Amino acid sequence: MSLLILLTLICTLNFMISSHPLSKGLNLLLYTIFMALMITMMTINAWYSYILFLIMVGGMLILFIYMTSIASNEKFKFTKNNMIILSLTMLSPLFFLIDQYYWNLIFNLNIMSKFNYHVIFEKTMYKYMNYPHNLVMFLMIIYLLVTLIAIVKITSVNKGPLRQKL
Repeated sequence: MSLLILLTLICTLNFMISSHPLSKGLNLLLYTIFMALMITMMTINAWYSYILFLIMVGGMLILFIYMTSIASNEKFKFTKNNMIILSLTMLSPLFFLIDQYYWNLIFNLNIMSKFNYHVIFEKTMYKYMNYPHNLVMFLMIIYLLVTLIAIVKITSVNKGPLRQKL
């Protein structure tokens, strides 16, 4: 949990440093992923974080299309200071992981006997793959597939992309 908090802080710092709109969008997407993971860990049901992630990804897709149509040829400018800050922010979670607790956890051979498997499966997707809930999941998969096929059939693919090249 504390690693996720550290990663969200790093994403916030990277968001303030970046100047290109697409890099800001990538930072916002990473921030949304980390927040969805934190919400999933804090709550029993993961639907709130799933819906939050889907809404943010949909909004980010719209912003991505808008920004690529406006600033399509703008280049990323990497200065030496930005590269140093970016590399430090990428390496700081690795320094966080080199803790004595984690080293003991890795080298302990009896670690699997200490886990309670019921607690592990309670926080994962295991409960959605079992009998009562897997029917709902398969129904959602089929619904999304039919929706995708309907959207492809509605849009005229033979006329090319929506954005015209000048």
